[in-house]
Amino acid sequence: MEIGEETRRVVVSWFVPNGDTHQHATLDALPLDGGGVSTLGGHDYAEAPAARDRRMQHIRPFCDLCFTAYLKLHRAQPNWKG
Repeated sequence: MEIGEETRRVVVSWFVPNGDTHQHATLDALPLDGGGVSTLGGHDYAEAPAARDRRMQHIRPFCDLCFTAYLKLHRAQPNWKG
């Protein structure tokens, strides 16, 4: 799990796998060239596209499992992308 040095908060990365419509979350660092990461929601590995932006997008639907697990994290706060 990554803790942001400046904020001392848990770093959660959000991504949308190719062919999916929902955002998923991970505590793994997103691979720059894309690849498998474990999901915060606990459902197997998901293929993250090449990392561009890891902030959640409030206009895109969330995976229910990942978002629920995110809300239960200690010291997690959203970093929104419009």
